[in-house]
Amino acid sequence: MNAFHYLLIIILLQLESGVSPHGAIQPYRNNPWYWEYKGEPILLRGASDEDNLFQWTGRKLTEHLDLLSSVGGNYLRNTMSDRDTGNVYAFGQTGNNLYDLERWNDEYWDRLTFFLDETSKRDIIVQLTLWDQFDLSTSHPWFNNINIKKDVINNRAAFYKTVETNNKEGLYYQGKFIDKLLSITLKYDHILYNINNESSEGAIWENYWARYIQKTAENLRRNVCITSMQFDPTNSVRHVMTFRNFYSFVEISQNNQDSRGGRGHAHWENIMNWRKKIVSQNTGPMPMNNEKVYGGKDGVNYSAGTETEAINRFWRNIFAGCAASRFHRPAEPRVWGAGLNDRVQINLKAMDMLLEELDIFSASPHNDLLIHTVAATATSMEAYVTAEIGRQYAVYFPPGNNMVGLDPWIYVNKLKIRWLDIDELKWSDPEVVNVQWEGSRNEWGDRGMIILKTPSNRPYVALVEVGE
Repeated sequence: MNAFHYLLIIILLQLESGVSPHGAIQPYRNNPWYWEYKGEPILLRGASDEDNLFQWTGRKLTEHLDLLSSVGGNYLRNTMSDRDTGNVYAFGQTGNNLYDLERWNDEYWDRLTFFLDETSKRDIIVQLTLWDQFDLSTSHPWFNNINIKKDVINNRAAFYKTVETNNKEGLYYQGKFIDKLLSITLKYDHILYNINNESSEGAIWENYWARYIQKTAENLRRNVCITSMQFDPTNSVRHVMTFRNFYSFVEISQNNQDSRGGRGHAHWENIMNWRKKIVSQNTGPMPMNNEKVYGGKDGVNYSAGTETEAINRFWRNIFAGCAASRFHRPAEPRVWGAGLNDRVQINLKAMDMLLEELDIFSASPHNDLLIHTVAATATSMEAYVTAEIGRQYAVYFPPGNNMVGLDPWIYVNKLKIRWLDIDELKWSDPEVVNVQWEGSRNEWGDRGMIILKTPSNRPYVALVEVGE
């Protein structure tokens, strides 16, 4: 790190930082599958109509943040991107339409500060992505500047090879950009860091910048949480598990699309598989985030999937024990996501209603408690369980006329059931049902079951609770 830039970071932090190390976003001490913020556990869920919202200004931004907060959202993705109409670059422009990498464009950094101030006011957690390969068009300042010789960095491949080739000139300017970024972001306590979007750049590049951020934060006595998102979700998990000394959470967004992830039971089983792998390490659990849940409209983008499947994925992620789930932006014309549309708002509100009644931080995924009453429905009928056995059980049913059995596992005679109608945002009156037991404790063992049948074809959550 350039000594001048390091000194600048220290001075800025000393003058302006109000961050409490105990209040910063970090894995939840009592259950590190989840996050905590300001000393309390927090489940991250959200949506937005853009993935680089820091480029929005004024009321356009604040009204979008207010809308997200009003429906129970508390989580955003923010890429440091600059490829859309109306975006600004980080660097100052010269008179001959080139850029000066030694001179900042204050508007870019002012927008970032405003965005972070406004999200902090609303307790909205920001997952911030440093590098996005899709920004690097031939017209980008990284390739059109007065500072770097054309044969030093002249294309995207060269840009991402600076670490591997020890390209000191390129690394100097890349480091200068990250220093400036950290001089702003390390003043806040609500930021998670992601090195690359849909990376295929490899461990050398990603680990270099992860360590760069980590070392800068350590020198300032700050804790930061870092990940890197691979193109393939399994590779994301492998990468983080291989380098746990750099990374503190997993980003599995690519599981939330048809082309690289899964639908229905396959989507759920992928998460179950990765949970088993993660917990098998002696370092134990860590949060699994989904900053992008793909799918929009009628599935015109075959890679992303439908909006209905996006909603199902959002709920499955939470019931599978993930720490974060956010609907992806609805970029045209291919429609990668649903954004913060009316249907998404309803589902965020419904999730908020459920979390008021369900202690998600004490629960874990338990589809092993399901009993399919008709053998042929074991793979065709969808239901997903999260439970604190002996206390609460929640079962998510996607749209359809669904019926399953639920085994409470402990010996209990009566259970209370309430149905959350997701589309209508309404709880049913509680109903007490008898558990049907069969078998023998002294011989073949008792088996208990209640039948859960959705009241209609709409999506529901059944909340089952143990009384006295």
